[in-house]
Amino acid sequence: MGMYEEIDKETMELLLSSLAERTLSGKQKWEGMDYKPISFVLENEDTQEGAFISQMFEMETEFKGRSYTLELMEQVSLPSGKGDISGSLAYEGDVWGKYDFALCFDEKYQENGAQHLGEAFAGSPVVKLMDAVVSVFQGSEAESRGFSYARYFNQEGIAPKWKKMPLVKLGERLMEEKRMQDFHRIVLDTVYREELLGECQCLQGGVCGPE
Repeated sequence: MGMYEEIDKETMELLLSSLAERTLSGKQKWEGMDYKPISFVLENEDTQEGAFISQMFEMETEFKGRSYTLELMEQVSLPSGKGDISGSLAYEGDVWGKYDFALCFDEKYQENGAQHLGEAFAGSPVVKLMDAVVSVFQGSEAESRGFSYARYFNQEGIAPKWKKMPLVKLGERLMEEKRMQDFHRIVLDTVYREELLGECQCLQGGVCGPE
């Protein structure tokens, strides 16, 4: 990575942190909010290989004379169970640009398993921004509209190996119960994820507690 890219990355991470802090404090106002609820997605429908459960957010704001469009997606990959947060920040003003980011871009992501990602990225500006965005969407018209328009948790014709997976069943339950915040938590908080998996098994008449 060249000097320009390093400086640009550091500058953009500072911007993400600023937007997160201002959003949590109520100083940053967002418009054009759109939410795509919890869903199961196959990476390759033909081979039925690779899948993830995700939810997506899009919103716009003004900051220091520039217009920004923020897109965020958080997901849990299957069958690994590793959570990730990715997105882009496009901006307009005297210049135009777009910054793409994701936890998986960092070497720490490859070095840690699913259960250690929350700790490894505790201070990440991407995680802070994701927390702030979810707080804005919680109870909003965008959240309600997203769930009301969503018709399916998963694509039709998926293989049984995915349907019977505990994480897939949990994702579907969170979708049906419109629990955006809980899905957000289980992306990196695997302790809480195991608690919900245990609840899900109890409701299905299985043995209480995670497998």
